[in-house]
Amino acid sequence: MTKIKTLSTILFTLLFTTPLVAKKFTLVIEPSYPINQAKEIYQPFRSWLSKETGYDLELIIDKNYYTYWYQAQKDDLPDFTLDAPHIASYRMNFKNYTALATTIEPLSFHLISLQEPAKDESVQDFMVSKKIVMLPSPSLATIYFKQWFTDLFEAPMKDISALSWQECVEIVFDGGAQAAIVPNWMYNLYPNFSSLIESKKTPGVTFTASPNVPKEVVDKFHSVLLSMKDKDSAYDVLVELNTEGFKQPNPSDFQELTDLLPIR
Repeated sequence: MTKIKTLSTILFTLLFTTPLVAKKFTLVIEPSYPINQAKEIYQPFRSWLSKETGYDLELIIDKNYYTYWYQAQKDDLPDFTLDAPHIASYRMNFKNYTALATTIEPLSFHLISLQEPAKDESVQDFMVSKKIVMLPSPSLATIYFKQWFTDLFEAPMKDISALSWQECVEIVFDGGAQAAIVPNWMYNLYPNFSSLIESKKTPGVTFTASPNVPKEVVDKFHSVLLSMKDKDSAYDVLVELNTEGFKQPNPSDFQELTDLLPIR
């Protein structure tokens, strides 16, 4: 009898006093930086979300845009994503993801250069045979490049060697390219660059949830993300994300962005 009581006591202790392990979810992030740098940049975001929601997050960052897009088309669905808007659109339209939050600031892309066309010279003529650096396909930079330069015989040269938007700028500074296509938040950091062309505005970076994530978990992340702009503790995190906060997305703003992608 004593042994039975002792065993029962042990089981009770293990069952009711062992700390519960938080459920872990995956978070895929747009590869705008080299993997190691991206992990450092997004670690505060991961930690803040985990603390506020009570759920652990595993960061998944692909090595480049091509791999990121390839993985997005597979049937293996990550739990959450922090996506470029056109990739978020694809997930929403084809994978039944829900957009939970998008950056307050709209996103646009600029063709930037340290030089400008001569008077009465078009941007098209000015850029003939010049090199433009950007992140690989299907980043929005490569998509806008195709839209802006349609004449194959008088097109600039496309350089997709950069691993980050910051590196695009540095390559131009170093003379490795004459221009770059970068997002507006990057262009705004360098007033010495001229904007030769600006794309139309789209929603910014967008946080989405898989249809496989329980509703109560989705609702928790939704609430926490929208509250970031009002939390002092989130200020440094938002600075790293180049935004003042997140807002409620309008699904109709994403509907046509999928058309920009090379869907197989």
